[in-house]
Amino acid sequence: MRGKKLAVCAAVFTILWFALPVGAADVQEPALSAETTRLVDGHLTSLVKNGKPLDRLISYTPESPAFFAVAKLLSAPPDTKIRFSWFFVSQNQHIADVEITNGSHGSNIYVYSTLTNNDNPWPQGSFKVEMFVGDRGEPDQIVDFDVE
Repeated sequence: MRGKKLAVCAAVFTILWFALPVGAADVQEPALSAETTRLVDGHLTSLVKNGKPLDRLISYTPESPAFFAVAKLLSAPPDTKIRFSWFFVSQNQHIADVEITNGSHGSNIYVYSTLTNNDNPWPQGSFKVEMFVGDRGEPDQIVDFDVE
C-alpha cells in the first residue's frame, strides 16, 4: 500500500513539475500604460535631495522659502505627464498648475513640484495641492496643509 501511495505522489509531482514551466511562461508583467500609472504617498517636504524627499511636513511657516509636494510615481511609461494644482483654500483661490513629466527616468520614482512666493511671506491659512496623472479629472493624491 505504501509503495502505491509513493507511486501516485511521484506521478502527481512529475505532472506538476512539467506543467509549471508552461503556466509560468503564460504569466507576463503588465505593460506600462497611462491606465496602470498611479501616484502614491503624496506628502510635503522641506527639500528634495538626490531625487528623494528629505522629510515629511504637515505645515509651513509664513517665512518658508518654498512649498515642496512629492509623490511616488508607479507603473509609468516614459514621458508620463504629472500635474500639481496648488490652492489657497482659505481664500478659495487657485494659485498655479505645474506640469512635469518623468521623461526617460522610468517608474517607481519620486516626482515633485515646488511653489515659491518670490521671497514674500506666505499668508496664514489652509492650502492644498492636488496631484494628477495625465489628463485625469480626479486627483490621484490630495495633500492638505496649513501655513501657521
